[in-house]
Amino acid sequence: MEEVLNGNHASFELLLRPYRPGLLNMAVRMTGNIEDAKEVCQEAIIKIYKYLKKFRKGLSFRNWILKILVNSSYDFLRQKKKSMEIIESQKSMNQDRSSKVEEEFIQREIRDKIQACLQELTPKEKSIFLLRDGEGFSIRETSEILGYSQGSVRTHLSRARRKIRRSFQEIYKDKEVRA
Repeated sequence: MEEVLNGNHASFELLLRPYRPGLLNMAVRMTGNIEDAKEVCQEAIIKIYKYLKKFRKGLSFRNWILKILVNSSYDFLRQKKKSMEIIESQKSMNQDRSSKVEEEFIQREIRDKIQACLQELTPKEKSIFLLRDGEGFSIRETSEILGYSQGSVRTHLSRARRKIRRSFQEIYKDKEVRA
């Protein structure tokens, strides 16, 4: 980190290398597709570089960059919602899916249903759910990353889980369950 702050830009790539897969994975889950996730990651990386001087030593670097990524995702989702690109990307994903083999189709269908359930969550609920249940962070870690109280994290996590459960019940209510 000191090398980056002293002007060695190549060290920035080395600093972020271990975190890139996790950042992209979280961004995909937040945005719903890889193209948007890459855009969010690029924005987050620019912000990480720009604000690296403000990082307080002694804190978790991973948690700090995840917070920047989540905030970048929030910004992106707000912009995307305004332009209604969500609807268009869902349509194109559905059209693309029809040309795939059956196994691929089933896997994508499951991911889409999960993603659809995630889209029913508010950005705050989504980020808490993904950090806690998706990434395995504890309530305390999730609270630190997002800057919310642990009580708030628990409340929003409970709401998110309830909404997802309800969404899955709606998706499968007309399906006959066979043993």
